[in-house]
Amino acid sequence: MQFYKETTDYKDHIVNGTYLLNDSKTKMFAFVPAGSKTVKTFKNPITIDTRGRQFKPVKNTFKYTIPGEAIINPRWEVVGSKGDKYIVEQTEHGLSCTCSGFKFRGKCKHLTQIKK
Repeated sequence: MQFYKETTDYKDHIVNGTYLLNDSKTKMFAFVPAGSKTVKTFKNPITIDTRGRQFKPVKNTFKYTIPGEAIINPRWEVVGSKGDKYIVEQTEHGLSCTCSGFKFRGKCKHLTQIKK
């Protein structure tokens, strides 16, 4: 399952929403109205006809746990002092970071940011 933002250009000024669809884009499990961050879920999936409609995949920024997706290792994206992005991840051995400082020293300021 994946969130998709509808990008269809309707001539009637219809505002497009964001949908949680299955991989074949035939079933809708949740909906986010345009301009909202609230995910509206359905008791049962709704069949959706995507013919003539355009969608682009988007990240799940709605703090919604997609059914069937387990969080194995929590991860955080951290922006470094020069704007570079690094991933800090909780592993069985503790926190790790993708920056070069962590690779050489085994510690970095990004870990400190997450701990705070």
